[in-house]
Amino acid sequence: MSGISSVSGRCVTVARRALPFRRTRTRRYLNAGVDLDDFFDFLNGQGIRYAVLRWFETLPEVAPGEDIDILVADEDLDLVGAVLTSHRLPPRRQKFDVYSVTGLPGSDYRSIPYFSEPLARAVLERAVLLRDRYRVPSPLDHFDSMAYHAVYHKGDASGLPRSAGAAPLATAGLEHDYLEILGELAEAAGVSVPLTMDDLDAYLTGKGLRPPLDTLDKLSASNDWLRHRIEEQYGPVDGGIPGLSVFVLRERAISMLARLQDELPREGFEPLETVWLDPAAVQRATAAVRGGNWGRGPFAVGGGPPAAYVVAYDLRAALPGAPVGTAGTDDARRVLESKLAIRRRLLAGVPPEHRYNPVHSSDDPRQALDYLAVLRDDDVLDRCRQKIGRIRAETVFPFPVVELLPSHRRRAISAVVVHPEFGECVCKLFYPSAVRFLARELRARTDFAALPEVPAMLASGANWILSPRYTDTGAHVRRRLPGVQHVQLKPQVSLAMAELARALHEKGSFLLDLSPANLLTDRAEGLKVIDWEFLQEFPGEPPGLLRSPTVLGRADDLVDVDTPLGVSTSGSAAVTVFNPMVTGLPRRLLLGAARRSSPIVALAELGMVVGWLRRGVRSAVRDALRGSERVARRSVRRSVAALAQRRTV
Repeated sequence: MSGISSVSGRCVTVARRALPFRRTRTRRYLNAGVDLDDFFDFLNGQGIRYAVLRWFETLPEVAPGEDIDILVADEDLDLVGAVLTSHRLPPRRQKFDVYSVTGLPGSDYRSIPYFSEPLARAVLERAVLLRDRYRVPSPLDHFDSMAYHAVYHKGDASGLPRSAGAAPLATAGLEHDYLEILGELAEAAGVSVPLTMDDLDAYLTGKGLRPPLDTLDKLSASNDWLRHRIEEQYGPVDGGIPGLSVFVLRERAISMLARLQDELPREGFEPLETVWLDPAAVQRATAAVRGGNWGRGPFAVGGGPPAAYVVAYDLRAALPGAPVGTAGTDDARRVLESKLAIRRRLLAGVPPEHRYNPVHSSDDPRQALDYLAVLRDDDVLDRCRQKIGRIRAETVFPFPVVELLPSHRRRAISAVVVHPEFGECVCKLFYPSAVRFLARELRARTDFAALPEVPAMLASGANWILSPRYTDTGAHVRRRLPGVQHVQLKPQVSLAMAELARALHEKGSFLLDLSPANLLTDRAEGLKVIDWEFLQEFPGEPPGLLRSPTVLGRADDLVDVDTPLGVSTSGSAAVTVFNPMVTGLPRRLLLGAARRSSPIVALAELGMVVGWLRRGVRSAVRDALRGSERVARRSVRRSVAALAQRRTV
């Protein structure tokens, strides 16, 4: 160990400081001045649990350009990092791919563990010494791990036939002949199994070594055989219950259950059932969900094992034939994007050094069914089916639909319908759990019907309201602000909004979602505010108008207030029609002015021009900095690639 003896003590000291991973990459390189035998002697001397997974027969000789795949126990990963490091510019030293049992950061395979946890632990626990120096899998684990690699990682690229009777795929151009290699390993291990992907999958499943469904789904993204195999065994992605989801609350976030149940409807999900996991269910879910990987991931601390399920239904699937995804959003990313948004809101205010992953979720209904199977309680799914059936039965438009209108569909669905008396008009259909939002729309059309900006109500029902079909000319917009998704309003429009705010305030009410996006100007009917779902009353004495949520875009110190997604539960504000960036005027001046005030109009026009120029300069500077950064990154990447190519040559 001449090459490592002088530094081994220092390496161990550094590794044991429990510093966070500074270079979280699977591909690593042997430290300078250390040869392979020194490396393995160091691992053995420190009692590190590891195994070289394959192509180890010729060690310490390694074919040029080949890497060494090594599996390491989670608790020993820091020690291995003392002698293997990552580099942006690949050095001319031996390269390794380092994997840990649970796929810790910098030791994962496409963000999932390399092997299922039972297989990974078996490989490490039964590893044997090759030539008294290299820890390698036992003959049986060598076959099992190679079969796993060929079937789930390689798929058709392994050259194995898919099923019995199918011809082997062409092996020309393949790195390795897995059919021949697996045959030799099976003979050495005394295993008798047909060497097809279907049969090897069945063999691994029978031994409990197959990865969970959510992991298989991720692996199938680059494995056509596996994708078809999953569909054959589990059915279509929608699982026969489009919209079904399971959100998994982790142990560290137990106190956040009520917040999670509140946040789901804000994303358009109806909570159906909450199930606390008993110790046996926790153990099953830990192994069968999330690929068995419940580590800290990219967060500062771990969130702990699963603690509770919140089964939910995506209300966008309630209307038969309605697309589930939002405009411009891939349906497959619907749950993922909602989960990430909820996670951000749950962690708002938590210091970075204390942040953790509070919630996990299924990606699609098929995975949700797999998660629920872990409970071993069919009654949970039966109750959820019944609730979904009731939701779908009540989510039906009362008149023939001409077209669905674009919307987020979190609380309601809007469509152009044909009414026998009014002809084509707009029907807003509310979900069963959103009746309070319907009540607010109805109140706006009655209590505030005298306000010209309130849309007319043609008719209403138990869960719907009918309005004229307004067309937006955009006449209320002065100009679009550069670099942001906001507009500036014409001064007379801003003054009209100030008058509306005063009228609401006089009746002890506020509209929390009065944003420029909720305005339109119809050619015949003029300016309208089209969304009144967040019209609410002050619980006590109203504050001054300047402190009203209508003006501020947030509800300070008010409890039990419904807030739209633009207003987080942590208190940040949305951009309202009273924002000086939108009006060109300070709020106090705008709200105190008369509706027809020529000096105010002139001042607003000047203020908007100044605001537009300031926003334009900021946007230009930001874009220039981003552009410069992109150019610099491209230049560095080209230089690194050229240098790497030169060194390779």
